[in-house]
Amino acid sequence: MRPLVPSDSVLRSDGANGYKNLAAASGIEHFVVGSKAGTRVASGCYHIQNVNSLHARCNRFIKPFCGSASKNLNGYIRWLEVRLAGMRPAEIVRAS
Repeated sequence: MRPLVPSDSVLRSDGANGYKNLAAASGIEHFVVGSKAGTRVASGCYHIQNVNSLHARCNRFIKPFCGSASKNLNGYIRWLEVRLAGMRPAEIVRAS
């Protein structure tokens, strides 16, 4: 995972053994975040709702395309990042 995941990454999970083992083997910081009240936030800022929200936004963005080809996935993700940053197509063309 080293070439794909930076060593300063943070893994948030439900605490399943697979995630614990992955974090330990990779040297990645691991926070367990539960689904019960009082356990949804770890260390004040690590909560699973951010991941769920981004996943939902990505799904809504991809839906009008009737799915996406895996070979184009990087382009869709970059496009989504630009949209989430609030840039308009004209601004992108001027910047390039």
